[in-house]
Amino acid sequence: MKKNSKYMMDIIPGIVISIFSLLYLSQISGIQAFTGLGSTPLDNHFVPYLWGGVLLFLGVWLIGRGIIKRKHFKAAGGVPKKMDLAAAISEKREVIASFVALGIYVGLMDLVGFVIMTILYTFVQILILTPKEKWSKNVLPAGIVALVAGFLLYYLFKVQLSVLLPAGILPMFGV
Repeated sequence: MKKNSKYMMDIIPGIVISIFSLLYLSQISGIQAFTGLGSTPLDNHFVPYLWGGVLLFLGVWLIGRGIIKRKHFKAAGGVPKKMDLAAAISEKREVIASFVALGIYVGLMDLVGFVIMTILYTFVQILILTPKEKWSKNVLPAGIVALVAGFLLYYLFKVQLSVLLPAGILPMFGV
């Protein structure tokens, strides 16, 4: 395999990041402006626009870098071949599974609650990042870490920082 033959490893993530950043940026105008105690040029739209702009810049930068790598690859005599989607997904299954788990975590947080979803997400994420052959040895430690992390984060945010967190189904059990 010739050097820089993996230019698609820049182009595809760049496209995905750019699309997500454009979707993110399109939603910022829906944020209700909070004037606070006075007028300031930095309102509650500033940071989302900053993050969205930086994310879009990085996505476009990755696309550009991939295109440059592709030009160098072709100039060196390389022949671009069609990408095998199944192989690409299999190669990046941990990344894809992490994004799916994160999406489920965010999507169910209001319904189920912060504590339960944080514990479940942390447990699942540990298993995603653990090789399958070591799952049997790591289930108990992953469960303990997930429980401690979930309750510790709840304590820090709810008790120490007074952040409102989604209670979800916990009030049904008197908690």
